[in-house]
Amino acid sequence: MPFMEIDDINIYYEIHGEGDPIIFGNGIFSNTLGWVNQLPVFSKDYQVILYDMRGQGQSDKPQSQYSFELHAKDQKMLLDGLGISKVHHVGISYGAELGLVFALKYPKMVMSLVACSAVSHIGTLLRNMCELWRYACVRADPEMFYHSTVPLNFGETFIREQGAILEAAKERYIHLDYPSLVRLLDAFLLLDIKDHLPKIKTPTCVIAGEKDILKPAYPYSQIIHDSILNSEMIIVQDSGHAITFEKPNEFNSIVMGFLQKQIK
Repeated sequence: MPFMEIDDINIYYEIHGEGDPIIFGNGIFSNTLGWVNQLPVFSKDYQVILYDMRGQGQSDKPQSQYSFELHAKDQKMLLDGLGISKVHHVGISYGAELGLVFALKYPKMVMSLVACSAVSHIGTLLRNMCELWRYACVRADPEMFYHSTVPLNFGETFIREQGAILEAAKERYIHLDYPSLVRLLDAFLLLDIKDHLPKIKTPTCVIAGEKDILKPAYPYSQIIHDSILNSEMIIVQDSGHAITFEKPNEFNSIVMGFLQKQIK
């Protein structure tokens, strides 16, 4: 398993396929396995880079403050170490917000940007929902964390039809590293880049779930779309927040179509 040492910590990464490089940004509580529905599709035509941010998955989880700026620096150093100067950046939620920050800090490294289920600032309701998650993580209570996150991450249809899959996944909540989740949540709660979005000149596709109650398309995705010149916005019908799981075929088709349009 490949690791790269970055600022005295080990970052886990994977590379699959050949072609123009795409780096995928994980959701806050996810890891490289979160792209299981995308990897077989995109690795046919692209060089896919998956990695766990500090605090996630198999990467180190230092006991220090995290931030999107620090994640962006880590990502740049990872790409530099791999000899990759430009990427398409595809992210969901926390990973999409990292993509926005990365495009602001290192615009010459981003060929195109896909921001799915993302926000550029934290509204009052979202802050309160995340504070509940943080409380469950501070208590290291898997049952509380499961029941406070699942109804917000997934749409009603998916929960009703795929409840058995969600129940089977409950076991992994016991093994989560809760102190690192607190640090990741604290980093998220500091996000406020709304006023900087017009600086992004990268071709951007904004994707949102019609029934996302955690980070609703209106206002969050609409603000991103309105602020980034010539961006496009697509609403995935009958999907909650976790579009890559709930509607993988639709997500893959949207992103593939967008990437094809970037070929000169």
